Amino acid sequence: MSKNVSKQLLLAWPTQTMSFAVASVILGYATFYATDYMGINPGLVGILFMVSKIFDGFTDIVAGFLIDKTHTKMGKARPYALASLGYWLSIILLFSAPEMSNHAGAIYLFVCYTMINSVFLTLTQCSESVYLANAMDDTSQSVTILAVGNLISLVFTLAASIIIPQLIKTIGTTREGWRIIVLAIGVPFAIVGLIRFLVVKEVREYANIDTVRIRDMVSLLAKNKYILLFSLIIVLANVGYYLVATVGTYYYQYIMGDIGLQSIMALTLVSVIVVIALAPKLERKYGLTNIIRVCTVLGLIGYLIRLISVESVPLLFVSNLLSYLGFFPMFSFANKFVIDCMDYGEWKNRIRSEGTISCAQSVATKLGTAIGTALVGILMAAVGYDGTLQAQSVEANNMIISLNSIVPAVLCGIQLFLLKYYDLDGLLPRIRNELRLR
Repeated sequence: MSKNVSKQLLLAWPTQTMSFAVASVILGYATFYATDYMGINPGLVGILFMVSKIFDGFTDIVAGFLIDKTHTKMGKARPYALASLGYWLSIILLFSAPEMSNHAGAIYLFVCYTMINSVFLTLTQCSESVYLANAMDDTSQSVTILAVGNLISLVFTLAASIIIPQLIKTIGTTREGWRIIVLAIGVPFAIVGLIRFLVVKEVREYANIDTVRIRDMVSLLAKNKYILLFSLIIVLANVGYYLVATVGTYYYQYIMGDIGLQSIMALTLVSVIVVIALAPKLERKYGLTNIIRVCTVLGLIGYLIRLISVESVPLLFVSNLLSYLGFFPMFSFANKFVIDCMDYGEWKNRIRSEGTISCAQSVATKLGTAIGTALVGILMAAVGYDGTLQAQSVEANNMIISLNSIVPAVLCGIQLFLLKYYDLDGLLPRIRNELRLR
């Protein structure tokens, strides 16, 4: 661990990450809640989520534009961390949906989901890499900070993944039960998410791009081949991860026959915890991109071995240990890749357009999330899934199995192919040295 990294930054930075990690676990049930408790057709849910995410692309561009022009006493990106309050409020409203007609329910779902992702998550995601880059004395410290932060947040993700399915199994059998669950979790974690804003200050300052225009943003992105490549990888990773996260609830409910089994399977997150704990040391020796490549191969294997016996609990446990590595480490260190791309862009173009680079990754994340989430609803509707039935058709069950194994395995393969061309790690020492000399 670098001795130049302050303990205050190491401990305070993860607070918003852990808050959002718990929120992500809850949001993984959004499709399930909409189909089985709000009574909305799964195909319509998928379309609503996809349209919302398309709108996300527009708001990401606006957020990147705003960040590049922001200059306050608190810093360039720090003020946007306050959006975490609106993020949690919108989640609470979504899972507290009142009784209403299907049409009104669909509108309510769309508005809440759009506020969650297109407004509040957009502001925090687009500003997060910029905030971290300006909170460090040296951008090469990012792997250590992110590793510590993700280790802490993964502990909370693991706890939430164990506890929430049990709460759903016991309390969440009614709408009122869901409301109680989300309030009990949402209020304290909304407060936890504010600690980063209150404690972490920006210590670096770059000249604002006061004359930046949308076409300037497009030009800077087009000249940064690494952020374009990384954004494509992030799209695929998010498609795979959210596809599996969304269909997973259906898999445990209808294939395994016990939704509470998710609590036991959540323990397999330990594989990601081990990788993240070792990442700072391994990164110095092998490079972060090589670590991600190995994890992608293991994830691909993990998804495929599920097909050996789809109802075997021990096999599924082993499968999850490996499959979590397919996409999770990429998300854990996404901000590191983005900061590297910022340095590359500044070196190549002599302009440090942080908001522009960060919003590219955010757009990619939202697009991948949209596709992954929407695919589940659309494809399951196509094979006749009906959330009001106790058991599903053979076609619906086969689709659930495929979406939980074959499709993410293919996406891991494509991700591995694209990582072959991401070779920025070897260029960074020279780039950062030249930036210091400038």
